[in-house]
Amino acid sequence: MPPVVELHGVTKRFGAIEVLGGVDLTLDAGRVHALAGENGAGKSTLVKMLGGIHQPDAGQILKDGVPIKMLGAADSQRQGIAVVHQHPALFPDLSVAENVFIGRQPRRMGRIDWPGMISRANELLLRLGVALDVLTPVKALGVAERQAIEIARALSINARVLVLDEPTSALSRREVDRLFELVGRLKVEGVAILFITHFIDEILGFSDDVTVLRSGRHVITAPVEEFTPELIVRAMIGTRLEAFFPKQQAKIGAPVIGVRGLSGAGFVEDVNFEVCAGEILGFFGLVGAGRSEVASMLFGIVRPDEGEIEIAGASVRPHSPRDAMRLGISLVPEDRHNQGLVLPFTNRANETLPVLRRLCGHFGLMRRDEEKKIATDYSARMRVVATGIEQVTGTLSGGNQQKVLLAKWLIPGPRLLILDQPTRGIDVGAKSEIHRVISQLATEGLSIIMISDDAEELMGMADRILVFRNGRIAMESRRGAFDREALLLAAAHAPRSSDAQPPRAA
Repeated sequence: MPPVVELHGVTKRFGAIEVLGGVDLTLDAGRVHALAGENGAGKSTLVKMLGGIHQPDAGQILKDGVPIKMLGAADSQRQGIAVVHQHPALFPDLSVAENVFIGRQPRRMGRIDWPGMISRANELLLRLGVALDVLTPVKALGVAERQAIEIARALSINARVLVLDEPTSALSRREVDRLFELVGRLKVEGVAILFITHFIDEILGFSDDVTVLRSGRHVITAPVEEFTPELIVRAMIGTRLEAFFPKQQAKIGAPVIGVRGLSGAGFVEDVNFEVCAGEILGFFGLVGAGRSEVASMLFGIVRPDEGEIEIAGASVRPHSPRDAMRLGISLVPEDRHNQGLVLPFTNRANETLPVLRRLCGHFGLMRRDEEKKIATDYSARMRVVATGIEQVTGTLSGGNQQKVLLAKWLIPGPRLLILDQPTRGIDVGAKSEIHRVISQLATEGLSIIMISDDAEELMGMADRILVFRNGRIAMESRRGAFDREALLLAAAHAPRSSDAQPPRAA
């Protein structure tokens, strides 16, 4: 049988810029094909081509061996191609059933067939093994459930190709496993699946074939068994994996901040640590271990119940983020979209938000020239790829948005910078750039707390790592003695197999 969908020599230009050049891709029935590449590699353009949003300037798209043209999203759906985006495009006030059949509601005698629509929605969710009340408003559901609704919508159009565009970036590990249970069911039914992700472990764990794009060009396609993490990274960015963590040697000075007996946020208890000048201190642990809660207490978002915070030997108690900023603490939050950036604002406006009061002159008038100079300098320092500081931040790639967010919280001139998941949801090239900036800041004497779920990332960047578990520090490790297995076991509260006691005889 021919592949369900093939792209042969597909090229796409926007003006003088060629974003895809002669790309080939084959999607076979019952197989998961991972598409990897940095932001700007052409993945999103290729997805929009399959979704009918863009048409190729050269090359062909074939379905079942026959060339096709898709002049819009409706054409794509008629060809049996469904796209599930990173952020599900659903109507929150409508029910599950209404969202599954939006724009295609079954009708009877000229009216919507409500019993038929509800019954059909139940059948689709049952087919996926998802237990949901189809009359529930979508706004009451989580991200994983919303993605299941999008997949049910794809089944409702009898999709033969399912495109999953960054579906796991906002999901917990358990939700990711659940998503791939659904994908497994669709594989058995013969659906061809294109899976776009930044997470290399998911590429290796869930896909059958892998294609890597770089700068709009096809680099390699092969069965997943032929890849290792290093080979995928080298194909994506053209460098060795060691370049992923460009750690520079920094002179570690005296303690800048000390925490004694910090407790609060409902479960954080008796946390003690210091951060020195030029030191990168890693916070590792499972979701809900207390890492972000400690960061919130340091930044004045959450007031601790007990404990002491010392900065330069003086006891302080930040009562608000403004207090924390005055004390020289900045926090780059985990969720850049909802907590970090105002996406409709320009890069200039986002970067200078924390220092607006400082930039106001007489009569409250903004010193625009100074504002522009600061934004221009920090955008250059962060290597933000944009048309300029007046580009709307929401139009940037995820990696460049993260660079704008980092610039925003460096501009106040902190002595302690807290980074909560600074590289989540961005590609490997952008991660390397963020790591370069973090390492450079440490050499300049800045104290850094880096929170991450990725043990390898912390082992590559940190000077010390604290492992959190159930609101407490469960382990401390120093560079040179890092042990990935020990970190993971400490986070999960499991003894090493060599340390485990043998079972007693009955």
